[in-house]
Amino acid sequence: MGIITKFIGDKLVKAAIKSGHIPAKTPSNEKERLEDLRRLKLVEQNINKDKRYSSFPKLAATLTGCSQSAIHILDDDTQHCKVSYGKDLPMEIMTKEAPRQLAICSHVLNNNSKPLVISDVSIDERTKHAYALAPGFPRFYAGSPIISKSGFTLGTFCVFDDEPKVLEHSKIDALRMLADQFINIYESSNEFASNDIDIHTNSEKIVGEYYSSSTILFSDFVGFTKKTEELDPGQLIEILDSFFSGFDKIMERFSIKKIKTIGDAYMAAGGIPDLNSDHADRTVMAAIEMINYVRGINFQQKALGNEPWEVRIGVHTGPIIAGKTSSEFDIWGDSVNIAARLESSGKKMRVNCSKETKSHLKNTYNFETKSNVELKGKGQATTFIIKDQIK
Repeated sequence: MGIITKFIGDKLVKAAIKSGHIPAKTPSNEKERLEDLRRLKLVEQNINKDKRYSSFPKLAATLTGCSQSAIHILDDDTQHCKVSYGKDLPMEIMTKEAPRQLAICSHVLNNNSKPLVISDVSIDERTKHAYALAPGFPRFYAGSPIISKSGFTLGTFCVFDDEPKVLEHSKIDALRMLADQFINIYESSNEFASNDIDIHTNSEKIVGEYYSSSTILFSDFVGFTKKTEELDPGQLIEILDSFFSGFDKIMERFSIKKIKTIGDAYMAAGGIPDLNSDHADRTVMAAIEMINYVRGINFQQKALGNEPWEVRIGVHTGPIIAGKTSSEFDIWGDSVNIAARLESSGKKMRVNCSKETKSHLKNTYNFETKSNVELKGKGQATTFIIKDQIK
């Protein structure tokens, strides 16, 4: 930041804080985040003349129906506008470099890797005091985090509009996909960039990659412990194998990645490694097919005089890290835990999905809404039992 720009910025920060402005909290991983930013040299790179990136903001503005868009990168104290669309010359000069303490985008660093939408900047508690110092700034803001393949939020891909508005989910998701596309192109085209996340455990090194959106499926058989007592081991293994073999074929048909089986549990994920935008629909359809498959097996079990098998399935959409240990492919992250909690709190022979998955679905379903559901270790949440698809 230049001396004059820094001087003006410091004055504005002091005035904003004096009027009640509270800067965004510093992320707990700030040291590692800044190291990743330095590794990628995003602050130093002049990308606004590069045709691979210069059209991105215009596309974002067009897709979201907003008048302005920008790619902002945040270092330790400054927000850097790397490329923008729709700003007039005075605004472009003013926002080329801005104090991070005043930047709306700084709040995205602590938003759990999710887009941040502020319908009216002039009245939101996080931004109204800073806005009062520059009332000519746009009033609507939506910013999607730009997350490196190492899993660190480096900045935001954001859109602005002069008037307050509400942005539907499909447009917010389009902004997220553009943010992902931007950083994927940038990282893959620079030799200094590494795609790997190194996670060290006590016994081995895990190499993974960050995905901003995936839909995780977690299933479990109801009353499995009782069945282990009733069936001999050979029969139990044979029945489980018939279920899991059928589940594998269903995953393959819907382009869902099988992750692993743990006892009687089955885990899979949509949207990895192929970044298909309809992974929520694919995963939910696969989950419904799993239940139908179990019903089919039960006809055979009934003919043999055996008790039917019943399955519960939980589905959640969110960010994950996916990669390989020395022995197998796996996924990690809070989204995996939530999918497991949705399964355990769901109904037998039904799919229980989160509001995040529901908001991503393009197909129409009949839902049974469950409010104030206690998800172990996650507090209360509203979940949605899928009853059937509306044709």
